[in-house]
Amino acid sequence: MQKIDFHYNVPHRLRYACLVARTVYRRGLTLAIWSADERKLSELNSLLWRFDDLAFLPHVPASSPLASETPIVFSSQLEELNADVLLLLDDNLPPTWETCFDRFSRIIDVVSTDPQELQASRARFRAYRAAGVELAAYDRKQ
Repeated sequence: MQKIDFHYNVPHRLRYACLVARTVYRRGLTLAIWSADERKLSELNSLLWRFDDLAFLPHVPASSPLASETPIVFSSQLEELNADVLLLLDDNLPPTWETCFDRFSRIIDVVSTDPQELQASRARFRAYRAAGVELAAYDRKQ
């Protein structure tokens, strides 16, 4: 299984996701974004439209007919996603993470400074470690 990068102490999880999306897109890679929370994905979709006044970040839901030709896709169903990079924006692990994560060459798990998110991230970290996943942690405190 791939290495999972934890980016923690992020001031705003969804705004940070936009930064990651812009970086991945500029590098010519594809990005899949997962959260079980449809409301969060809707908010991210809106934020991606207005995030950067000087750049367009092409994105669609994974269920869109344009998903196969769009570099940034998002879904609450991990099985629908396939890309170079997977960005995780949820407090819980996807139910099928152990079988689905192999489709991605890089995985980034984003954690804000919210105490509940931090607590949930510790449980994910332990689950990854118990499964033998290589982990890297990056403190994004500003």
